[in-house]
Amino acid sequence: MRRIIQRREIVADRLRYAGEPLDAGTIAVQTLAQWLARGAAAEPAALLLTAMDAVESLQGRLDGLQWIVIEFAKIGDGRGYTQGHLLRRRLGYAHELRARGALKRDQLLFLARSGFDAFDLDPTENLHAALAGFDAFTVAYQNGSEALLSLRRRGIAAPA
Repeated sequence: MRRIIQRREIVADRLRYAGEPLDAGTIAVQTLAQWLARGAAAEPAALLLTAMDAVESLQGRLDGLQWIVIEFAKIGDGRGYTQGHLLRRRLGYAHELRARGALKRDQLLFLARSGFDAFDLDPTENLHAALAGFDAFTVAYQNGSEALLSLRRRGIAAPA
């Protein structure tokens, strides 16, 4: 059973991706094309976005989406950070936003600052060690989507 970090705790993953068996209490994750073709449905849905998917296409369609998973296919691709930020700030998405894929523990704090609250890291990562990444810094220079205080919000001038 896959385990993930969700709201800074290690938990069993309820989501199942293409090719994984669905068990009782699990949710199938759909691609954007599958989800758009399905239309509005009563049950909660989980959506997988790739770096090529336009987040703006979800405007006004977020009802019923309880999980949005953004796939980070390779290290160094930052488009998922922007997608997460847009979903939270511009589209007002309020449910679980998960980062998945080629992710290392050093990225957790920055992902959280972009609006992510769940993380399915690279399988080689130790989740217990990764949790320490959230406490690596206590102050940030720029604003973010989480509770880490920026210098600007604290009224402290950034160093020159």
